[in-house]
Order: sequence, then structure tokens, then C-alpha cells
Amino acid sequence: MEKKQHPSYGMIRFARSSIGGSGTALFGSSIMHNNVIRLSISKGMMEREGNEDWFLAGTDINDMIVEVEMSYTQFAEAITSLNIGEGIPVTITKVNGTFVEPCPYSDRQKVMRREVDEATRDLVRQLEKRSEEIEKLLDEKRVLSREDRRNIVSTLKNVRQELKSNIPYLQKLFAEQMDKTVTEAKGEFETYLQNKMNSIALAAISEQMKQEEISLNRNMIPELEVQEGGEEAGEMEAGMHMDM
Repeated sequence: MEKKQHPSYGMIRFARSSIGGSGTALFGSSIMHNNVIRLSISKGMMEREGNEDWFLAGTDINDMIVEVEMSYTQFAEAITSLNIGEGIPVTITKVNGTFVEPCPYSDRQKVMRREVDEATRDLVRQLEKRSEEIEKLLDEKRVLSREDRRNIVSTLKNVRQELKSNIPYLQKLFAEQMDKTVTEAKGEFETYLQNKMNSIALAAISEQMKQEEISLNRNMIPELEVQEGGEEAGEMEAGMHMDM
């Protein structure tokens, strides 16, 4: 058997993995996941035996170059979004065979909701402050100067800008995040349902094969032939032998 190794040799592997309990957090995802796609890249080697080439991953712990996990949605985006943007988020779990600190969980819906609330409160505070200034200006001056009018117009324009552009933009981002979260949750549920159906189907097939094997074994057992007359026929045959 011939073995070959080289720094450029590598092996890539995709695998489905189920995680119990409350699941695991994934970078770029807004929900916890119990089902993930795991990608691993390891150092590789080639063995030639029996006129065939066998490609193997290194078995030493240091042969593991990197291992990442991703949701089913992220996996689908990764293989269908070539040459688009900066790439798709994945969660690094191992580097050079060493475990990486678990990914912290971040509820993106709560983050977006907080940002929208903060932007709304900031707008309200600005309006209150500017309203007080304008009210004081009108009380103190009977005739407004050009600068005073400019300040009032500027305040109204700022309010219009916030109400027309900035707040709706945040609301749009929040709605997009909600849609993304629903999509992720739907994909997680569909994955769980599919895995459950596969398990039930495999169990049913296994049970059916066992039943067919039992039935086949029974049919292979030869049945004993019984002569007509039963015991009487046997006694008559024995009597004939004795007479002879």
C-alpha cells in the first residue's frame, strides 16, 4: 500500500447534526437551533491499494483545520449566492482541532425593537426641546427676526425628515428582520418535521424487513408428511413386517 501526504491535500465534509436541549446560537441568526449543517475541512491523505486511490481525512486532532456550523437557511444561501456580497455568516466551532468559545445568542428582534424605540424617544425629546424654545421665543418677541424664522423652519424640517424618512426606514428594517426570523423558525420546524418523518419511516421499514425475514424463515422449514390412516397405518405396516 502506498501513502501520499502533501500540505495542499485536504478533505471537506458536510454533515447534519442534531443538538438537544434549548439548541445552539448561530452567528447571524436570530433564533436558537436544534438542527444544523456542520462543515469541516481537514488535512487529507491518499492511499493506493488494489489499483484504487483512497482519499482520507487525517485522524489526528491537529489535522482538523476548521469546523463551522450553519443553519439550513444559511447553508441554502451559501450554495445559491455565489459571488454575492461579503459571504454568508457561519459559526466557527473548531480551529486546528481546538474548540472555540460558543457563539453568544442575540435576539435580533429585540435589538431592532429597542433601536426603533430609542429613535422614537430621541425624536420626542428633540420635539419637546425645540417646542419649548419656540414657545419662549414667541412669548418674548412680538416681531421675529430673520434668524428666528430660520430656526423655526429648520426645526420643522428636521421633524419632517425624521417622520418621513428615518423612522419609516427603521420600521422597514424591523419588518425585514421579522420576516427573516419567521423564515428561520419555519426552516427549523420543517427540518425537525422531516427528520422525525425519516426516523418513523426507517423504523417502519426495519420492522417490515424483520417481519418478512421471519415469514421467509418459516416458509423454508420443511413440513413432515403424514400418511393417511395415521397410527393405524403404521401398526398395519409393522404387523406385515412381523409376519414376514
